[in-house]
Amino acid sequence: MTRLFIALLFLIYACVLFNACTDIQSEPRKTETTPKTPEEPVTDDELTAYLEKFEQNFLEGLKEKKIPGGAVVLVKDGQVIYQKGFGVKEAGTSDPVDERTVFRLGSVSKGFASVLTGILVENGVLEWDEPVSSYLEEFKLNDPAQTERVQIKHLLSHTTGLPRHAYTNLVEDGLSLDRIIPRLKEVPLISKEGEQIAYQNAAYSAIEKVIETRTADDFKTLLRNALFGPLDMEHASASYDSIRTTVNKALPHVYYSRSRGRVPISISKKYYNAVSSGGINASASDMGKWLLLLTGNTPDFISPETLEQIYKPIATINNRRYSRYWPGVNRSHYAMGWRVLDNHGQKIVYHGGYVNGYRSEIAFAPEEGIGICVLINSNSGFPLEVIPGFFENFRESGNMK
Repeated sequence: MTRLFIALLFLIYACVLFNACTDIQSEPRKTETTPKTPEEPVTDDELTAYLEKFEQNFLEGLKEKKIPGGAVVLVKDGQVIYQKGFGVKEAGTSDPVDERTVFRLGSVSKGFASVLTGILVENGVLEWDEPVSSYLEEFKLNDPAQTERVQIKHLLSHTTGLPRHAYTNLVEDGLSLDRIIPRLKEVPLISKEGEQIAYQNAAYSAIEKVIETRTADDFKTLLRNALFGPLDMEHASASYDSIRTTVNKALPHVYYSRSRGRVPISISKKYYNAVSSGGINASASDMGKWLLLLTGNTPDFISPETLEQIYKPIATINNRRYSRYWPGVNRSHYAMGWRVLDNHGQKIVYHGGYVNGYRSEIAFAPEEGIGICVLINSNSGFPLEVIPGFFENFRESGNMK
């Protein structure tokens, strides 16, 4: 995608997205470097040898864990250096997974909401520090004073003061956000805003309604017009009907018994009513393009400065739940839509997701320009075992740049 093409797309979609704010003029930034295309071959002998070993280990891991199918994509220096599918879409069949096979992302969806918000902030449509209630009248908490203080950044960092998973049960029951958000005022608060992280789905998804109040379309359309389309994420979508009608999709699996192992189940409608928390579908090839944006290779869409702000830690997690697979790392942080950890001087931004028998993990080092995404069609900690070794390879080999 050339600089001119990206700039033209940005202008077209800016007009569509922000026609409610026609007084705002936003010129596209000049691209300083042009990302290499995924088709460009890897020529470094050491890197090629590593990728061959990575593929062998990944395939062996899937077999050992009895995971029916998975896909992985790796990026480095503005280039997709590897993307491939493994195994099958459905246990008991021979239909293979490839890099275009669609999986559900679960909570990896949360990063799309923060990036879309960042684009709107850059265009003057939203502000990180603006109270949510100034955009969304129906957003109320148990404490009226705290309602007035909770800002967009608190929504996206799970630091509103609500207890963990407030009304996630209503999300999973299929209620609309329009019915859930007004009920948040019934939930007793556990802290002041910004003081304590307590993971959310319902409250996090209020960002969808905030965005919709200031733009001309619904959240799913905005995702398609502002991100999926311009980034050429051709298999990505944000609805149950989209994945239901997709031919090249992996089916979810759950563990049944020792004799039968993991068996396929139906794709559910859960979380398509709260897309920003768990309703995005995508393939490994889509996630490679997403990783290129996240590592700063598409500045015409979002500036490195805004990405840096999104990845800036807001809340600290003083336990090893989210860092236990990283040797010597004893705590992690939450930024806006992303977890962050310090891997012995290396900043790692990541998130995981599980929904409906699918598991996804994405991680990248923005300062080094490397990243990985693993998608599997069952629930297993295997992706968490793979990812730290990927980053350690580049640390040990000195092949970071």
